[in-house]
Amino acid sequence: MAYRKKSRVGATLVFLFLSIFFVCTTGVLAFKMPNKVQELSGVKKELAEIEASKVSMQADLEDYSGRIEQIKEQVGQVKLDLEEAQKKNPELANSLAGATEKYAYLTFDDGPSDNTVKILDFLKANHLKATFFVLGKENQDDIYKRIVDEGHTLAIHSNTHQYNQIYTSVDSFMQDINALSNHLESVTGVKPDVMRFPGGSNNTISIKHGGKDLMDQIIAKVKEEGLVYFDWNVDSMDASANKQDKNVIVNSVLNGAEGQKHAIILMHDAAPKTTTVEALPEIVEGLRKQGFTFEKLTSETVPVQFKK
Repeated sequence: MAYRKKSRVGATLVFLFLSIFFVCTTGVLAFKMPNKVQELSGVKKELAEIEASKVSMQADLEDYSGRIEQIKEQVGQVKLDLEEAQKKNPELANSLAGATEKYAYLTFDDGPSDNTVKILDFLKANHLKATFFVLGKENQDDIYKRIVDEGHTLAIHSNTHQYNQIYTSVDSFMQDINALSNHLESVTGVKPDVMRFPGGSNNTISIKHGGKDLMDQIIAKVKEEGLVYFDWNVDSMDASANKQDKNVIVNSVLNGAEGQKHAIILMHDAAPKTTTVEALPEIVEGLRKQGFTFEKLTSETVPVQFKK
């Protein structure tokens, strides 16, 4: 009897404990539920915003894809039009090709000399053309002729290269270059139409001998005579010393040519300039690595001119 009474008391206690636990748990859940519902609502809202953003981005992507296709069609039509224009006008094709290519013009002042012969040999062996701004020298007719015969440009520099004579007046200058021009034409059969002023078109020595306006007057006369004059935009620095260090020449040319589309390179082939000859192979190799092809100057070449 006592045992049954104890069992009923135990069962009652267990029931009371479970009831209290249930009430407490229900209370806690009831307290937390609104927060969970609110969190769930926030998540659903974020998902909705993401979905809306996804739809918008998809629409933008489709719009951009459509624009890209339109641009491709327009580019294709431009290419067809350009090809048709080039077929009708070959000069346009040449002009467009020239706009994208890089040209190096090897130019040599103050020859001929034995160095000129060595330079010509190098150019011939490497299938290159160059421009020689020559002086009037005795017993050099064979070299003048060889320059022309091998396809280079034979150009005027000065007959005497005497600054104190040629830069005293317009007449003195023209007499000097005309004497050289006439001789070159008689030897080669070709009348030069390209020249370079001793000291460049912006030289200051002419001011000392002929006044500050002399070069303007000489330039006007040269143009009137149909000559095109060229200065330079790359200086080899081989004239800065009687016999410049070869590496100085190479580095000056390669550094100066960087960033140029048309590099007109000033060098000299007078008798002392042996290191200029020695520098040529490295200069040519370096310029080729920079993407240059080699051309000679002509009256059709766009000139570099310090003073116009």
